[in-house]
Amino acid sequence: MPIPTNELNPINFKKDFRYAKTTPTFVNNNIGVSDEIARWVLDKNAIAYIDEQHAPHLYKKAVKKWTGKKGIGYNPVLIMTDALIYTTDSIIQFAEQRSLPENKFIPEDPDKRKEVLDLYHLFTGEFFEEKVTRYVYTRLIPDKKYARALFKQNVPLKEKLIYKVGYSFMKSALNKDFNLNVNMSNEHLTELRKVFAQVDVLLNDGRKYLTGATLTLADIAFAAIGAPLVLPEEYGGAVSKISEISDEYRKDVNELRATNAGQFILRLYQDDRPMMIPQSEIPKAPGLVKRSIQRMVISSKKKQYKLFYFLQRRYPVLKLPFIKLAFVNRNDLLVELLERDKDFTVEEINSKKMADQKGAFFLGWDKMNPQFDRERNFVRKAVKEGDLKLIQTFVRTTAEKIIKNAAGYGKLDVVESLNKVVFVRLIRYYFGASAPTERIMKLWLRALFYDLFLNFTNNKVKFNLALKAGIERRDYLLQLIKDRKQDLKNGKPLADNMLNRFILMQQEPGNEWFDDEKIQRNIGGIITGILETSSKAVVLVLDELFNRPEILKGAIETAKSGDMKKMYGYVCEGLRFNPAQPGVIRFNETQQILTGKGQKNYTIKAKTKTFALTSAAMFDPAAFPDPKVFNPERDAVYMNYGYALHECYGKYINTVTLSELVAAVLRLKNVRREEGSTGRGTGLAEGPFPHNFVVRFD
Repeated sequence: MPIPTNELNPINFKKDFRYAKTTPTFVNNNIGVSDEIARWVLDKNAIAYIDEQHAPHLYKKAVKKWTGKKGIGYNPVLIMTDALIYTTDSIIQFAEQRSLPENKFIPEDPDKRKEVLDLYHLFTGEFFEEKVTRYVYTRLIPDKKYARALFKQNVPLKEKLIYKVGYSFMKSALNKDFNLNVNMSNEHLTELRKVFAQVDVLLNDGRKYLTGATLTLADIAFAAIGAPLVLPEEYGGAVSKISEISDEYRKDVNELRATNAGQFILRLYQDDRPMMIPQSEIPKAPGLVKRSIQRMVISSKKKQYKLFYFLQRRYPVLKLPFIKLAFVNRNDLLVELLERDKDFTVEEINSKKMADQKGAFFLGWDKMNPQFDRERNFVRKAVKEGDLKLIQTFVRTTAEKIIKNAAGYGKLDVVESLNKVVFVRLIRYYFGASAPTERIMKLWLRALFYDLFLNFTNNKVKFNLALKAGIERRDYLLQLIKDRKQDLKNGKPLADNMLNRFILMQQEPGNEWFDDEKIQRNIGGIITGILETSSKAVVLVLDELFNRPEILKGAIETAKSGDMKKMYGYVCEGLRFNPAQPGVIRFNETQQILTGKGQKNYTIKAKTKTFALTSAAMFDPAAFPDPKVFNPERDAVYMNYGYALHECYGKYINTVTLSELVAAVLRLKNVRREEGSTGRGTGLAEGPFPHNFVVRFD
């Protein structure tokens, strides 16, 4: 029997589409075996998706709605804000281009790649996949009760009703789709046994997987397509229970389960089939009220700088009556406040929440705390000359690869496809911290950051999410540290990253005090603010530039020239007009007086929370001449990351990360906003975090 040797088919995609949901949708045939291959690949990469299952034959209408293609063979479909991909081969390749090395299913080695793809084509070709499909339908269709029970699983109510009242019609449609002959079940089974026998031969030498010691696309294809023949409980789509099929079908299943190949399928599903992300964890689409609020936010943000200018001019210090809350808005007063870090402190604001998250960190402590200098100085020793260049190179090459993969589609979701991928992988590469999956790292960082800096009302749901994330991250990091120490003992060199530097420094005499708990607390504290704030900053800068066509032209020229120092000027000004956060909060235990450079004294009563509105301070003409003018060459002390002692630890890293990512987007040919909500900075958001920001390009 000849085995095909061709590569996977080219990626099928559609450019002309609109999709405005925060989560991708996976449109599939609920019993489709090729659909299960694609589903397996998505689940391995921990991609959350809306699982839109449709009944046999009826799925074609849903597929046509998105692809414009009529007939069978165009499923499944993956729809995202910036790409619409269809067919299993396409989704596999799309995922492979974006996967971490450990999540790839096609080997790089040419000989091994050929071996895997030869088997993949054998299993997905006419001889096996189509015969499995025909065999299953011919076994099921004659028995109305069992067939309807399977075909109606997980599908929309309308489709369930169609199968309930129009089964005879659907039976005829399926017969026509697959040219079925119910008398050929045994003939199909005879052919299927031949493939099972081939797999038995491969497994006879005791190998774990079909091509050796590693799970590949060949294994997934055989398991998914052979699943209806052995009925594994872990199947991702709709599958019959062995107690709910005809006696003839059950007899065949038991026979095939008894083979080595059948046992292999069951073991793959039990041991290697990744868990699908529960549909209950998929964020719900915003309703009419929330969408209206988001539109109002978008509209108001365009002119927010006028409010900042007004506040610093008319209300240098604004005190709210009846509550101990003050806003300091004038630049010189704000500088004085933040430099007086012994009078205006942070521990009352952040320390308790950091401790609750199992991540007490020096940026949540005050200078009077002896731990502050001790731990901060230790962390600083781990930074090396050349780190910024290392980070810049990683961000640039990663972004270039992502954009190269997106080039054919004409769209790029800056948040989901670019920012989050780059920052989560930077955390792994430079900081050395990881999570069970990239999705889990994103969930941890969002929950922790929100509760730490944005949960002003002490919302219990947000607090509990952060508490859970903090415990999970702590346990994972401690185990990671333990594993890397074991690698050291075994003589295995550690990669050069921040976490590993802490571990090596800990081994030095006199550093025993910096134990594993301190390592996990500090690495955790450093990475908590990286993902959401940095991603949001990139979006806000681009949003501001797109609102200023003349300024945008200069920014694009700068991006193409590669002058990242000048590019950072656009970043700083963009964030001045469109800030990621308007300011920082401090607390004063005793009454304090602010004077700044003026003659008037401003009294801040004891036990007041003071909001240092850095965004207003950056519109003070005394520090930012012509403040309403967007000037990327401005020589001023920006406060986008705070100011003085507790200035954001990631400030210097962001000089390269934000510049590189903004420039990468601006270098796209004829780059412009996507129309609709996905092309707005807060068009699709979860709380304060932009969830999508789509640009089009030629």
